[in-house]
Amino acid sequence: MLRNSAFRRVKRYLVPLMLIGSTIAAMGCQSQSAGTAAKPADAAPGQTVLNVYSWTVEDSMKPFFEAFEKKYPNIKVKYTKMADSNPTTANSLLTSGEAIDVIPQASVDDMRVRATSGMYEPLDEYLKKDKMDYKQIFGASINDLETVNGNHYALPYSMATYGLYYNKAMFDKAGVPYPTDDWTWDDLRAAAVKLTSGSGANKIYGFLPDYTGQWAFPAIQQLGLNYVYKNNGQESNWDNPAFLNALQFFYDMEMKDKSAWPISEYKALKIDTNPHTIFMQGKAAMYIQPSFIVKYSSQESYGFTNFDYGVVNLPKVKKEDSLSNVYYISDFSIPASAPNKEAAWTFLKFYCLEAPEIFAQSKAMTPANLSSMDASVNEKVGKIIFDYPHFDQPTGMKTFITNKMKLTPYLTTITTAKAEMMDMVKSEITSCLMGNQTPAETIAKLKKQSDDLIKKAGK
Repeated sequence: MLRNSAFRRVKRYLVPLMLIGSTIAAMGCQSQSAGTAAKPADAAPGQTVLNVYSWTVEDSMKPFFEAFEKKYPNIKVKYTKMADSNPTTANSLLTSGEAIDVIPQASVDDMRVRATSGMYEPLDEYLKKDKMDYKQIFGASINDLETVNGNHYALPYSMATYGLYYNKAMFDKAGVPYPTDDWTWDDLRAAAVKLTSGSGANKIYGFLPDYTGQWAFPAIQQLGLNYVYKNNGQESNWDNPAFLNALQFFYDMEMKDKSAWPISEYKALKIDTNPHTIFMQGKAAMYIQPSFIVKYSSQESYGFTNFDYGVVNLPKVKKEDSLSNVYYISDFSIPASAPNKEAAWTFLKFYCLEAPEIFAQSKAMTPANLSSMDASVNEKVGKIIFDYPHFDQPTGMKTFITNKMKLTPYLTTITTAKAEMMDMVKSEITSCLMGNQTPAETIAKLKKQSDDLIKKAGK
């Protein structure tokens, strides 16, 4: 059976840890219990009941469903909230025999594995029928990322690019100029030292890193797509000097400068799955995350202390470099076993392409088709996402909406031994930043162990 063979191929698959799962989980695992289905009103004669699954709380999805059902009255949505965005949750659902018409994944890596395993419906015939050019709509980078063996198996709904957020009050107090798009990572480090103050429970750090993936950002900016691999995926690329330089940078900020929140405190305070509260409570001067953290300032659970803050693009590696950034996307797919595929395709188009303002209001994330949207729509979307007290809206618009720059995806089109490799990477990077081994020793381990995993996967 296809379902059983597909399950065997994906059951060991884990989310690549460089996705910074904490930010993704925070968006969807807030208040509603897992596996609960929103019961729609009885379907009218001739209506199709569409089974939509996601980890997002129902209140955030309702505006989509209401607008969708108004535009497409022949389709009624039945919503089921998943427990979380973990791939094993979706894998279990997809192999359970449940009727699922639409399901998301937080990682394109998950989509690629399921598509290769035959679990997802190819969308190219639907695209052709509706005369939709995937590359033109989403751009070349996303098109490359979403193409599996020449086919498309998902429509992306969000594109999360990263920005450097900064607490204006802390910069003003320390007499440090606000960050700019001309900053290098060395500029960030120098500022972080000046912004660090106090001791013990009252200590304020200049920088709050999300270590699981951000340690590699400077390397990703330099190396581009498939940065983890070389020789067409036949060996890992960890021995590229860019990785050692990047890890040494973060190691020195934590261990030597003591200007970055130490990973040991992440663990002790159990904030490693949701570090946003540290920045929102005014305990760090700078923090790197996508656009949606602005919405958190309106949520009491984060304890926002009402300081003014802004955002700029990621720092450059060298002054002469052009602007560049790192991004990831989330997308929706149609299972190969979906009972209502035409209705599911209609929903995917609506959710991912036809309702950008609803999306911005409920999710506070930039749509994946941002580059092809009309400029006036972009402006409306940006104003919605960044319309919160104390946030410098023009800096958000410039960083996430109007900036033109080179973009490199977190994810890769080569996935040989990727899941196992990223699991090992998290462990070794954590050990390094806990002071158990040097950056050079860590990179050597990453190289050897990754090459062994790749070689084993190729047999």
